[in-house]
Amino acid sequence: MKTLIPVFFVAVFLSVLSCTPDLPDKKELIEEIYSARVDQARIQKDADCRQKQLEKAEAKVDSILHSLLNADLHDTLNFPSRPLKPHKPDHIIGTVEKFEVEQ
Repeated sequence: MKTLIPVFFVAVFLSVLSCTPDLPDKKELIEEIYSARVDQARIQKDADCRQKQLEKAEAKVDSILHSLLNADLHDTLNFPSRPLKPHKPDHIIGTVEKFEVEQ
């Protein structure tokens, strides 16, 4: 009997609290839940995008390092690179007057 009295008071207290007219608006609750889900989806999408870009960058750096290291390991003779081609002068035919030679 002693255990039923506190349970009865708790049940009455909860029923009184549930009957209050200050219930939240359904549309406002839907908006809050929707905006929270949209924000969480944006955060998740941003994190996924960053992770994919990081994986691509790691793969690119790895391939560059691999090609540089393999080029040095396989080639025992490191020749210097070719020199640059010198600048070609302009044509002079037709730009200079002919010399007249006296005979």
